[in-house]
Amino acid sequence: MENQKNDNLNLLEAVVQNTEMGKNTLEQIIPMTEEPRFRAELLRQQNLYREFNQEAHTAIAACGGQAQGQSTMAKLNTKMGVAMKTLTDKSTRNLAQMLSEGSSQGVMDCVKSQKDYPDATPGAKRLMQKLQDFEEDSRLRLEAFL
Repeated sequence: MENQKNDNLNLLEAVVQNTEMGKNTLEQIIPMTEEPRFRAELLRQQNLYREFNQEAHTAIAACGGQAQGQSTMAKLNTKMGVAMKTLTDKSTRNLAQMLSEGSSQGVMDCVKSQKDYPDATPGAKRLMQKLQDFEEDSRLRLEAFL
């Protein structure tokens, strides 16, 4: 029982961290975008990241836990990475490539988390699977802008 609770909280925390990475990155990139269809896609993704994030926060609270989220260092690393990669190229193609790579990493993180926390509840597993499917769909949608 205790192992299930720990796996559950850890899997939900992984959802929180994954979605915060997506939200924070899009928050930084959206102001750089000028192409209307691309901007609309990024805003759609940002809204879905927020929904997944809120769902995970709610589930963690229901389990008696509190989400930790991304560390300050992780946020800073991401912010600096985006700044460096967009210093000389803010083209839609470059931004789409960066985000596509991020979504691919997000898929891998979802897969690893599901394997790391096999005793999580079906609800937590379902949320992680929905996030994984969303990350894969986002990657495919971003390919249209490459």
